[in-house]
Amino acid sequence: MQDKKMDSQKYIELINALPECCRSYLMTGLSENTLTTKIAYARDIKYFLEFAVNYYPYFSEKDIKDITMDDLEKITAEDINVYLFTMKDLGLGEKTRARKKSAISAMFNYMINAQRKLTYNPVSGSTKIRLPEKDFVVYLTMEEQEKLLNTVRSGVGLTDGQLKYHANLKKRDLAIIFLFLDTGLRVSELASINVKDFSMDDYTVVVQRKGRNKIQMIYFSDESAEYLTDYLNERKARGDLFHGDDPFFVTLEGNRLSVREIQSMLKKYVAAALPEKAHSISPHKLRSSFAMEFYRSSDKDILTLQKRMGHKSILTTNIYAKAAEAEVKESRNWRKGN
Repeated sequence: MQDKKMDSQKYIELINALPECCRSYLMTGLSENTLTTKIAYARDIKYFLEFAVNYYPYFSEKDIKDITMDDLEKITAEDINVYLFTMKDLGLGEKTRARKKSAISAMFNYMINAQRKLTYNPVSGSTKIRLPEKDFVVYLTMEEQEKLLNTVRSGVGLTDGQLKYHANLKKRDLAIIFLFLDTGLRVSELASINVKDFSMDDYTVVVQRKGRNKIQMIYFSDESAEYLTDYLNERKARGDLFHGDDPFFVTLEGNRLSVREIQSMLKKYVAAALPEKAHSISPHKLRSSFAMEFYRSSDKDILTLQKRMGHKSILTTNIYAKAAEAEVKESRNWRKGN
C-alpha cells in the first residue's frame, strides 16, 4: 500500500512538471493503463520535451512548462528524427528508443483524435526503428522449476536471516510462485488479486489485464488450488478476517504484497535454488516459463496460448513459438559426442 501511495505521488509530481497541454492526456488518455505504465509514459514525454526546449530553435526561449499546443503543432518529422538520432548517439538502445518514440506518438494521436487540437502526428513520418526479432526466450525448464519450488518448500540455500521468517512465508510464497508457473499471470495482475476474485470450486481467478480495461477469468490447476487453499487456511488460523475486497496475498503485517515485494521474494529463492540465474529470472520470466511449457505440451496450440497470456496480438505470442522452433533446430545434432 505504501509503494502504491509513493507511485501515485510520483505520477502527480511528473504531471505537475509537464505543460498544461499534456495534462488531459496524462489524466484521461492513460486511464486504462496501470500506474507503472503511466509513470513510464510521463517520464518519456518529459524526456522528449526537455530535449525540445534545448534543441529545437522555436522552443529556445521557453521552459518545459510553458509549451503550448501551438508549439507542439510546429514539431516536424525531421525534428523527431533529430531526437531519435541524438538518443542513439547518447548510447540508448533500440528498444529504449522505440519505447520513447511510442510514448510521444501516443500523446500526439490523443491530441489529434480525442481532443481535436492538433492536425498532424510528426512521429508518423519519422524514421522507423527496426527491432531485431527475438528467436530466444529466457525461461526455466521443468527441472529448474522443480528445483525452485523445492527450495521454497524446504528453505535449503536460504541465509540464516531469511530462514527466520521462512516457516511463516513459505505457504504464501509457494502459492505465488506456482501460480505464476501454472497460469502465466503478470506480476501486476497477481499483486492486485483480491479474496473475492478466487473461486476454488471452479478453479478460476478473475484478473484485470494489463493496459486495457478488460477483465478475464483465468483457470488454474488442481495443484495450484491446493497451495492457494493451504495459504488461505493458514491466514484463517492466524485470525485474519476476510472481506471480498481484501487483498489475497499479503505481508505478515496484513498489507497487500506489492510488485516490488513479489520481485524481491522471487529473487531470494532463485538465488538459493539457481544461483547461475539469479540475475536473469524475474516474475516475467516465470510467465515466459509457463508460455514455453504450455506451447510444447498443448501440441503448439498458439491460439489458446494467446488467450491464456492475454495478448492483444498473436504476433506477441509468436515469440514463444519461434523460440521453441529455434531450440528444436539447435538440437538437430543431439547425437554428437554420444
